Amino acid sequence: MSKKKKLFLSLQNPVSPQDQRLGGFYAAFLLIFSAAVITICSKSSPLYPMNTWDDANCFFTVGKSVANGQVMYRDIFEQKGPLLYFIYSVAYLISGNTFFGAYLIEIAASFAFLYFSAKTITLFCDKKAVLLLPVASIAIYASPAFEQGGSAEELCLPMLAYGFFVGLKSIVTDNPVRKREWLITGITSGVVLWIKFSLLGFYLGCGVFMVFFYLYRKWHKELIFFFIFLILGEFITAMPVLFYFLINDAAEDLFEVYFYCNMFIYPVREVEDKFLGLLMNIHEGTKSCLYSFGVACGIIISGIVYAFIRSKRVFVFVISSLAASYLLIYAGGRRYTYYSLILAVFIPLGVVLAAKLISLIPKMVRLTEKRSFSALSSSAVAVVSLGAVFFISPNTYMMSYCRSQLPQYSFSEIISQTENATLLNYKFLDGGFYTTAEILPNCRFFCGLNIPYALDEQDSYLAAGMVDYVITCNTRYNFSNYELVCSQSFEAHRNSYNTYYLYKKTDNSRI
Repeated sequence: MSKKKKLFLSLQNPVSPQDQRLGGFYAAFLLIFSAAVITICSKSSPLYPMNTWDDANCFFTVGKSVANGQVMYRDIFEQKGPLLYFIYSVAYLISGNTFFGAYLIEIAASFAFLYFSAKTITLFCDKKAVLLLPVASIAIYASPAFEQGGSAEELCLPMLAYGFFVGLKSIVTDNPVRKREWLITGITSGVVLWIKFSLLGFYLGCGVFMVFFYLYRKWHKELIFFFIFLILGEFITAMPVLFYFLINDAAEDLFEVYFYCNMFIYPVREVEDKFLGLLMNIHEGTKSCLYSFGVACGIIISGIVYAFIRSKRVFVFVISSLAASYLLIYAGGRRYTYYSLILAVFIPLGVVLAAKLISLIPKMVRLTEKRSFSALSSSAVAVVSLGAVFFISPNTYMMSYCRSQLPQYSFSEIISQTENATLLNYKFLDGGFYTTAEILPNCRFFCGLNIPYALDEQDSYLAAGMVDYVITCNTRYNFSNYELVCSQSFEAHRNSYNTYYLYKKTDNSRI
């Protein structure tokens, strides 16, 4: 048999269904690795003085406010989904003035994501291939797309990884998805809907493919169950969210802020022609994706190559879900570095290809057959991977800082001298000052947001003297009713510094 034919047959080699069970060893391995990689890469970790990322602090401040009785969107404005703030409310209840609660939630999310990614790998490979997953994880957790920890994309990865596994299992085994799995998929996709609905492109692509796949296989009865249990799962997730807003008489605020603002105010369009604007957005999004998630993109492309070799169905399923995900991520015109993180759900197939190629090396085959291989190799892989993420991650520079060096803690000492002090982040996202000062915002627009009228509202707060302290970032203002009391610079990103200014109210005169 020629080497090329041997390679092709190896890549197409199926795995029996009973081999898809991970077992306690691999689950424990992934849990330990998840805890370690989040500890190193996320600024929510106890190894860091605090998570200074403005987005994570926005989520935490809203979560804290909701836990203390304020109604999201109506009393405090931020445009992500309500479930994200409920999650951060839990993080606040675990640890009120630190990100330790968020850190634990990130570990749980990482484990669930890696677990279902490993399950996907076992659809195509011997489960020993799971030991390669931490190596691929370097491209995820040490990338700029991971940001500083706690993004909506990071928390949604487990849900998408489960959906990816369920869809691929149906295709590979040529069996309909079980009712329970459709129900769980409905619940998990509902979670994504109420965290960040622009990430639903994945389910759109998967769903369209599965409908045609069921019709082709003449699974008409099963297709009915598909819709019933998927919708039931979505309904289960939506009920507590809608109930919260209905009992608080804030349903209008939910739809105005979360849906209307995100669909019609938040998107950016640089040209009038909609189609040309979409192409430009996708083009710029691609450049952003390659910058922030370039190595991972290479792994994803290798996975697409494997899918093409494996079968047309697997290939079309992957392409449809990837294309739909990508379109919804970047169609709006914004291209923050963390947007591309959600594409990590497609990395497992790249791991499969690597495992298949390694299996063609005779020495590696003999090595993996040894009884001690899993224990020794898992330790080696974990240590090497964690060492790599420590040196590659853009966040680890901040481990050398202590709390006293952060303006968030310096300013909080000054603010604490005023009893029941109030605070406003003026024209910049939440810098973490509400967290360190343990203050609940008394203004709906508690920080600068990408919503035009938010800035006008903030000016009205200052004109009315509604807050005791004002903090600005990189801009010094001459307020007539607030005086500058302190300023401090800080390395917010590696080799990138911000200067923060703290003002205290003097009187109630207008600006």
